[in-house]
Amino acid sequence: MKLFISYPSDQKDLAERLRLALESEGHDVFTDRAELKEGEPYHEMLREAIESSDAMVFLVTPRAIRPGSYALTELDLAQRRWRRPGGHVLPVLAQPTPIEDIPPYLRAVTLLQPKGDLVAETVAAVARLRSRLPLWGWLIGTLALALLAGALFIVQQRAEEQRAAERVQRERAAAELSAAVQLCESGSHAVAWKQLEAMADKRPTDDAVRIAREDCGMRWLREARVAGDKESFSALVATIQPVLAQGLAFASGERRADLQAHLGWAEFLRSRDGGAGADPTALYRSALADDADNVYAHTMWAHWLVWQGGTLDAAVRQHLEAAARSTRERPWLRRMQFAIASLRGELNGYALEVINQMRAAGEQPDTSQRDLVWRRLIDWGLLASEPEREYLLAFLSPADALATFEWLYPQEQLVAERRPLHRFALALLRARAGRQEEALAALEALSAEQAAAKEDTRLSRATAQLLAQLRKAPGR
Repeated sequence: MKLFISYPSDQKDLAERLRLALESEGHDVFTDRAELKEGEPYHEMLREAIESSDAMVFLVTPRAIRPGSYALTELDLAQRRWRRPGGHVLPVLAQPTPIEDIPPYLRAVTLLQPKGDLVAETVAAVARLRSRLPLWGWLIGTLALALLAGALFIVQQRAEEQRAAERVQRERAAAELSAAVQLCESGSHAVAWKQLEAMADKRPTDDAVRIAREDCGMRWLREARVAGDKESFSALVATIQPVLAQGLAFASGERRADLQAHLGWAEFLRSRDGGAGADPTALYRSALADDADNVYAHTMWAHWLVWQGGTLDAAVRQHLEAAARSTRERPWLRRMQFAIASLRGELNGYALEVINQMRAAGEQPDTSQRDLVWRRLIDWGLLASEPEREYLLAFLSPADALATFEWLYPQEQLVAERRPLHRFALALLRARAGRQEEALAALEALSAEQAAAKEDTRLSRATAQLLAQLRKAPGR
């Protein structure tokens, strides 16, 4: 027989064991509704399965007959299929359930109450059910199957071939899109852009392609570089800007804010070519109206304010603090903060502040960030004149400056040529943190080595100057 097993979701394992046992007896059994959840629209496949079944096995449990359950919906379809349940519906008590709660339709036939193995007794009951089916029903069914078998085979074969072809096409398209996305993320923006452009031409209504193309365009703008006279920011913007602008029509909230922030960044890039790029402020403000915490809009706006000749004033810091509260794009945010610190010499100390934030947050700087801090803040800054050095170090408290330096440049990881300057910097920062005696001992050892080598360098002069200051300190 062709059987339909109706069961509540918590009896799935039991239904599966029953299915295997019935199929071993030669029955065709339908149980698969794994993708459906209670409360969702009823699937047409299940409706067709019940209508084409010879009989239904209904596993009775309190959950199965609870209002709103799929099992009750299936029972309703069975009642429409067979007005009288006798010979077609087999209710099986799978869990203790009050008889008065069981639907009258099920109570109209004998309720199977297994005393031993539920699966074995149900299989036997199905066999008895089959023996009671009218002979003419079997004859008609057999004849119908014989007449339709050939046609159904051909139809099913063609449908399967069509589905297979469509599946292959979808998989190929997904692989193409994934490859283009990876190319863009790896820095091959132009190649990826061409591939995404071709996909968009072939599949103009594919949202996945549209979004991937917008994402690549935004990444390309953030990582934009030009080399030589043959390239320009303006040409790059002209390529990407229309796609991002069109994307605004489909976007809202955070996504719309991302697009508007990058359109503002595009105007900034155009201004770098010496042309009259539009002021991006309005776009940044509009982005924050859509998403008040947007990391791109806050960071790019802060960069623009400093680029225009500003300093790290309250407005800039408010934008950077808001950006830092976001959990998105943290590595990019740090790179932008370093870029801001590099815009002017007097802002270089802000890089110390950023590195200290990274230490506190457990973020690891990359090699370029470590090298930048060493070149601009350690090699140049700490060996500069005392006023310049103090201005630089004022960005951090003495304790934070020392802790950040020791964390950023562990002695065991230093290359040999950096060790003398490291010893000086460590002594300087320890002295500022109140550890003068320790700093004095380290500087005297360093000074003795420099004198023995007859060195006359910026480092040896800075060492002598700091050593003299510490020797004259009160209390000595």
